[in-house]
Amino acid sequence: MEYALDKRERFNRKQYFALLLVEFLILFLALILPPEKALLLALGLGGAVLIFLLPVYPLILFPLMVVTSALDVSGQILPDTRLFTTFNTPITGFHLVGSAAILFTLAKLFFEKRTRLPRLELTIPLVFYLTVLGISVVYSPNKLEGMTHFIRMSFLALLIFVTVFLVETRRAVTLVIASVVICGVVSAGWGIFQALTQRYFLPASFVRAAGASIPRASASFYNPNSLGTFLMLATLLPVALLVNLRLSRRAKVALLAAIAILLGGLLTTFSRSNWLATGFGIICIAWLSRKLRSIFVLFLVLLIIIAVAAIISPNYADLVLGRFTSIFATFSEYKSVARVSSVSRLHFIKGAYSMFLDHPLTGIGVRGFPVLFEKYKPVDFPIWIPTRESHTYLATVLAELGIVGFAAALWFAFVVLLAGIRAVREIDDPYLKAIMIGLVSVFVGFHVSMFFTADIGNNFFWLMIGMLFAVRRIGQNLEEQA
Repeated sequence: MEYALDKRERFNRKQYFALLLVEFLILFLALILPPEKALLLALGLGGAVLIFLLPVYPLILFPLMVVTSALDVSGQILPDTRLFTTFNTPITGFHLVGSAAILFTLAKLFFEKRTRLPRLELTIPLVFYLTVLGISVVYSPNKLEGMTHFIRMSFLALLIFVTVFLVETRRAVTLVIASVVICGVVSAGWGIFQALTQRYFLPASFVRAAGASIPRASASFYNPNSLGTFLMLATLLPVALLVNLRLSRRAKVALLAAIAILLGGLLTTFSRSNWLATGFGIICIAWLSRKLRSIFVLFLVLLIIIAVAAIISPNYADLVLGRFTSIFATFSEYKSVARVSSVSRLHFIKGAYSMFLDHPLTGIGVRGFPVLFEKYKPVDFPIWIPTRESHTYLATVLAELGIVGFAAALWFAFVVLLAGIRAVREIDDPYLKAIMIGLVSVFVGFHVSMFFTADIGNNFFWLMIGMLFAVRRIGQNLEEQA
């Protein structure tokens, strides 16, 4: 048998000298140009190469989507873009990279002449949910924000299908998961650094809205809760790999180190919702994996992290424990000023329920809650709280979209969760099975988090749904080939 590497091809001198000339030209320009212009030239050349590669390999945009999402408010390119001349909508790196992913995916479809797209059972409930959302813009008291929210949700929903189309191999899965974990470790390290140096850089608007009585790290994010959500999903994915795969000692040490850093960063956010979400996600991993013993090791790692924090700063450890126990004191200390952050969420739920009673079928319209809350707020709502946003996703849906939108949201969540659990049972490949367990636990964790944050517009939520269906499709293809 003769392999391609065994054949001796004729040496092409013209191509060799052309490549050599280009290399010497780049080196010459780098030496004579100022550093700023040399960097600009390098970025230009890199961008040109990227443009040529994207129609063939649009998958390389996924790490960029992860990075630009992790940058959050720090990744704004045009912070003061006026939509409809009045509403301020900042343009971020994620908007550009996500749009490029959609466009180059369409180009790839055209060049490869693909006419059959993967069928997903979430298509009908997703379209139904978006339809209800779009119709509600018509009667919303906050039409500009409502229209922007609808466009954003449609954009993120489209990325689900882009993800399923582009992530077609185990190597592609590894690229996306590794990007999430590495960015998560960097963000967690940044948060730990902020905690150690006590330099948090919280935006003034966030401090006015939520207060800053507790030193909360936010890294590159606007809101510490958003950082906590990102670290939650970045923690659950390596936990699922560690629990379900037979790894070398070096790989286990690397994963444990990453998990320890991620958990440490998660603690610095003081995000109670994402502490709970991570806990529920780990329980979900234990249930799907049927390996409870490994979970105890992870809780031991968490206790060690808290113990180290107590040694470095006893006051910081007390803050962590006090913040965690405050979750369970929400109802018992309902009138307490000290628990105003937790109690205000109950007021928002009561206000949302009152809106639902007045508009039970279709709700008040998307993004109507901040406008109408003054009319429906409970009489004992603390007047010094400037926030007018519901922090509970299902309560927001019930108020703004009524029973129709509530049913659509539950249908969508049920279809995704059921598809993930079925895939865990059906996939035979150990690596893909471990990834699927992690993705299902991330989906559960997101819904626990959204019970306190209502962050349905989180980029990672939609990208991870796309990954869930992409991994399931890869597993099905492998079984058909076997």
